[in-house]
Amino acid sequence: MALPRKKVAIVGATGLVGIEMQAQLQGRKDLDCVLVASTARPELKVLALESAWQELKACDFILNASSNDVAQELGAKLGAHQVLIDNSSAYRMDPQVPLVVPELNSDVLKARPRIVANPNCTTILLCLGLAPLRSFGIERVTVSTYQAASGAGIKGMEELSLQLQALGRREAMPRPQVFPFVLAGNVLSHNTPIRSESLEGAGHNEEEWKVLQETRKILNRPDLPISVTCMRVPVERAHTESVSVDLMSRLSLSELRRAFQSAVGVRLVDDWEKNHFPMPIEAQNQDAVLVGRLRKDPSLEKTVHFLLAGDQIRKGAATNAIQIMDHFLSL
Repeated sequence: MALPRKKVAIVGATGLVGIEMQAQLQGRKDLDCVLVASTARPELKVLALESAWQELKACDFILNASSNDVAQELGAKLGAHQVLIDNSSAYRMDPQVPLVVPELNSDVLKARPRIVANPNCTTILLCLGLAPLRSFGIERVTVSTYQAASGAGIKGMEELSLQLQALGRREAMPRPQVFPFVLAGNVLSHNTPIRSESLEGAGHNEEEWKVLQETRKILNRPDLPISVTCMRVPVERAHTESVSVDLMSRLSLSELRRAFQSAVGVRLVDDWEKNHFPMPIEAQNQDAVLVGRLRKDPSLEKTVHFLLAGDQIRKGAATNAIQIMDHFLSL
């Protein structure tokens, strides 16, 4: 006998992540979807949040791809039978709320929490790159990110596109609205606020601080030394990260390669002869995180370096949330 269909709401359905969630759930015969956004879009069958609460109450799962404020309102009104999977940062560092990358810590879902936090997109990609190295003992992580304009949403992508067009025609650049400076032909420090001297992590931007704190929580390593530098680059979609890891034990290059080849959720792209390594243009529109440019440090015998690239809208957001939901469905 067929199981009853579950009902899932996508809140923030007209944003980049919400649109990707819709695409991935389209055709699922086990689910019925309710689409919700801040403004109703009847032509897209999207309800306005303010008038959609009765429909939301009937949903088994709520996937929030909207703001922190909306996440907190959803959490406060959550029914006993419902699960909120939240892509905002509202609950990520709440000690009572699990922060989940299913390939690493899906076991926490066995307790059937009512709220689950989806990590920052950069954090998800980094943790998938770190996961194969846990068996060698991770002592320290240093990461520099090269983050795409789409991390700032549809408006960020549109702004970069207009700037690239102007750059190609050698015209004056349109005045930036989303980013603090022109992104086309440029590299910027990530456009989140800098933490003040009165706060822990002074001088870090908020993106760097999220990656540091969230990675520690996911790996269950609250004191793990992590150094993070986050940058914006003129790429439309998919983030790239340069990662260095100090390990507790030595490993050979072949062992490092085998670790990534057998890992779930990553794909090795490491062709030395062709100088072919992870690139955002090849990482976009897929769920696998590309890992490559593997090498050992010539001076530090327990340190390894690698590149990764991943689609932060898919595995960095929409796919990860749907995988969390599917883990609940399998329990």
